[in-house]
Amino acid sequence: MPKKLFLLLVTILSISCKSDDDSMDLNCAAVFCAAVDDTLYLQFLNPENDDDLLDNGAIDTNLMEIVNEKNQEITFTIEEYPDMGMFLAIPVSKESFRQQSFTIDFEEGDSFTIHLETSFPKGEGCCGPYTTLENFNIDHYSYELVEPSPFPVFSTVYIPNLN
Repeated sequence: MPKKLFLLLVTILSISCKSDDDSMDLNCAAVFCAAVDDTLYLQFLNPENDDDLLDNGAIDTNLMEIVNEKNQEITFTIEEYPDMGMFLAIPVSKESFRQQSFTIDFEEGDSFTIHLETSFPKGEGCCGPYTTLENFNIDHYSYELVEPSPFPVFSTVYIPNLN
């Protein structure tokens, strides 16, 4: 029962938040907001058997390079999520909200480009606004369709023949 009461209180506080002016609403101070994570997380799987290509070493991340549409190298990380697998984490620029692209080169002659479009919606309420993915497409490989949503965004890319 205490959990339900707490949830009801948090819901009421978050609904009562207003952003009519630049001052912080005292009701909003009681709401816990998710930290901003403008990251694209990609999991690479073999389409024939769903093997995780980062986990089994079929993709050597030491040989991987990622560049953006301006040909600038992007620093990435590899992150493991229990019960989900290994993910390539690419930070998405929020300097300006627009179309962006990342070319991922495996140094083995295999490369592909990710095209995405981001926006920064005008938010109401206590939390946000957060960067939103509006459009997502990958050249060369099949992938899990990503619907428009706030970041972070997770997708699976199916890459055959990297053994």
